[in-house]
Amino acid sequence: MPASIDQFKTSLSLWASGVCVITYASSNKKGGITVSSFSSVSLEPPLVLFCLAKDSSAKEPIEKTGNFVVNILSAEQKQISADFASGSLDKAVVLEGLKPGTLSTGAPVLPDTLASLDCTVNQTIDAGDHWILIGLVEAVVTREGSPLLYFNRNYRELV
Repeated sequence: MPASIDQFKTSLSLWASGVCVITYASSNKKGGITVSSFSSVSLEPPLVLFCLAKDSSAKEPIEKTGNFVVNILSAEQKQISADFASGSLDKAVVLEGLKPGTLSTGAPVLPDTLASLDCTVNQTIDAGDHWILIGLVEAVVTREGSPLLYFNRNYRELV
């Protein structure tokens, strides 16, 4: 018998991770979603992945355009993470308020992140109640700073 959902969630809350916002824009929907399930996959070719809940409205616009940006947040960007994680805010309004730029694919890039990885969709894998989206990294921008971390259901900072 597998672990209960509560046991599983509690154990995973003890895994410290960085915080990313995945941004996207299609002709009829744009926005972003906060994720902590992000990882590098390969150096050659440069591939990354993130996990997306199957009920997420982000999947359709990402599939439609075939691109997305992984924005790795800095310690100063807690509110951005919270806004894109909120179930009550319009993500298109949040995104526009941040005045995003673009790199090579045209997907929105958040300002002042530690890193933004502009990706084209390479593969989508069905995995339980989530999709695993693998992206080929087409362009990157980086800057100095401290990361926003998530541990035990709270934001953390390096000290």
